[in-house]
Amino acid sequence: MDRAITLQLVLTLMLLVLYPTAESKWIPHHHPLPRVDPPPLCASQLALVNHACAMLPYTRVPPLSMPDSRHHHHHGHNHDHGHSHGHGHGHGHGHGHGHRHSRHGHKETAMEEDCCRWLKELDDVCVCELLVRLPPFLTRPVHNYTVGVDDVCNITFTCGSRLVPL
Repeated sequence: MDRAITLQLVLTLMLLVLYPTAESKWIPHHHPLPRVDPPPLCASQLALVNHACAMLPYTRVPPLSMPDSRHHHHHGHNHDHGHSHGHGHGHGHGHGHGHRHSRHGHKETAMEEDCCRWLKELDDVCVCELLVRLPPFLTRPVHNYTVGVDDVCNITFTCGSRLVPL
């Protein structure tokens, strides 16, 4: 039995060595792979934002109260108090959308400036991954999350649905 296997092996090797036009593919044909952008380095981006914004004082925003319908009378006048309902345009590398505001007499501190700068550089993907554990009603098809740093800047991050990517 061993002689038969040895003989077959020797004949096969001789055929491969002595037959010069025999081709074999040891390496599969290389097809170029489509270019895939690497995911952002979320841990380092979040660490930079955390470091820049950690020393800012936390200011609690009062909840919006709905007007009491018993005391509210609508007279058919449309008032626009200068509020904009549009969306901002991206800053930096196409990451979060930012709006800068300045209060009368308020000077932007270096800490606020650094915090805003690093928030603008934070990728939407990183924020969305961080907020993935929110309740399902907060993950509708497109959702915007806004982070405000005093009245200095508002940065908006756009997240898609868990089921339908942006």
